[in-house]
Amino acid sequence: MQRHVSHALEAAEVMDPSAVSHQIDRILRSQTFVNKSQLRKLLEILRRNIDSQTELKPLGVIQELWPEEIRTKRAADVATEMNRLRRALQSYYDEEGKADPITISLPNRSVPTADGAPERRWIAATPRAGIEDQPPSTEANAGRGLKKLALVAALGAVGIVAYVSIRILAVHDEPKLGRLDGSALVIMNADGKELWRKTFPEGFGPDGYYPKDLASRIWLGDLDGSGHTSVLFVHSRAGSAMSSASSTLICYSDRGKAKWSWTPGKELPELEGTPPTYRIFALGILKATDQRPSRIVVSSAHAIWWPSQIAVLDSNGKMISEYWHSGHLDYVVLGDLDGDGKEEIVAAGVNNDYRQATLVVLDPDRVFGASAEVRPNFQIHGMGDAQERLRLLFPRSDLNTALFSYNIATDPSVVNGRIRLTVRECVTPTLSCTIWYEFDKNTHLISAYAGEDFRSRHVEFYRSGKDAHALSNEEELEFRKVRRLVGRKSEFVPVGTSGP
Repeated sequence: MQRHVSHALEAAEVMDPSAVSHQIDRILRSQTFVNKSQLRKLLEILRRNIDSQTELKPLGVIQELWPEEIRTKRAADVATEMNRLRRALQSYYDEEGKADPITISLPNRSVPTADGAPERRWIAATPRAGIEDQPPSTEANAGRGLKKLALVAALGAVGIVAYVSIRILAVHDEPKLGRLDGSALVIMNADGKELWRKTFPEGFGPDGYYPKDLASRIWLGDLDGSGHTSVLFVHSRAGSAMSSASSTLICYSDRGKAKWSWTPGKELPELEGTPPTYRIFALGILKATDQRPSRIVVSSAHAIWWPSQIAVLDSNGKMISEYWHSGHLDYVVLGDLDGDGKEEIVAAGVNNDYRQATLVVLDPDRVFGASAEVRPNFQIHGMGDAQERLRLLFPRSDLNTALFSYNIATDPSVVNGRIRLTVRECVTPTLSCTIWYEFDKNTHLISAYAGEDFRSRHVEFYRSGKDAHALSNEEELEFRKVRRLVGRKSEFVPVGTSGP
């Protein structure tokens, strides 16, 4: 990866900052980094300081990376973490990131630059080098026939090079990245060059709805097997949640022509006359198989109340099936849990009836019905009975029950058939206190671990009272009491082992 470091600062200066940020987000969401919370945090710190990195000092990194251990950490500890992150980035680009358009690297700050000046950069971004065409070489021949043959071969080579060049240019101009620019959606190629834009006079919103990298709000790829890139974009107009219209999923061609649009949700009697305004929170594509073409999975929730819809669409935007849940399922990932070559829909969020974090797994060929709830006022009627593959409820901590109305499951992932997720016990944008969960391919619980952020909040919560104490083993064991729902009945999930 060192070969990309030279001239990296110059490249970063001319590259689109949003493209660099998009690449970093891709790394943060990768399987390589899924269990590396400390390295993800360090990479986030470097990203936040990328515009002023030459002024960033090791102490500044320590203050953000180890806020509770500032007195005990030194510059050498930062160097150790930087080396760990450097190796993790190398592993990422050796596997998952082979085809990524941008290389993120960490220059060696102990080695001077090419002009002898001290290396002051912490992080660098460089466009990936393309494959250079090597012109064929021929040896001179005395025979006239051989010369003719050489001429024919040369002309053939020119034709091949021309064809390859055209293909490279075609691929080069395929949509690869997207960003918001004021009231416009801008689509770019792999180099960050603008290909086309669409302006939305009503703007985008509400505040906080669009992540910086548009994750879960945009998808680019071959949707229908035509060899052309389609762009799926979730448009939500500016305004308050109550007054705004529903989100709209729009499909564009590779040249920016609108092909179709789809709006989630529907009127339900449970909404008691409230307008059916739904926000799309998750978007995924089920891979095509020998039996089925690719399909689109969209998760949305009512902007004010609790009904949530998971819809499966075909490549033309027609809804094939839908599942309804009494609570928000804002996080969705697709993965093969049982090794049969078919992806399942794994959704995480909160159940409003139980007021607990929840995980739902659906067979994409059996997406129908509504979740079964205990309290009648949270039951969605007229949809029939759902048949979820899995439905879990996660226990609430004492901190959560004292300060919040519910906890919430976020960021599910599927790795080698195992499900991993976090449960947020502090339901606020300003506080982080999480419990980490992992289940094996049989959905037996492997681990439930309280993060350092939760332990710190737990100490602060009890600090002023007579019950002040650190998180005990007994309290942590309570997190393992995950319940599996079958209809309206529940049982504790079996505890497995950490082995294969």
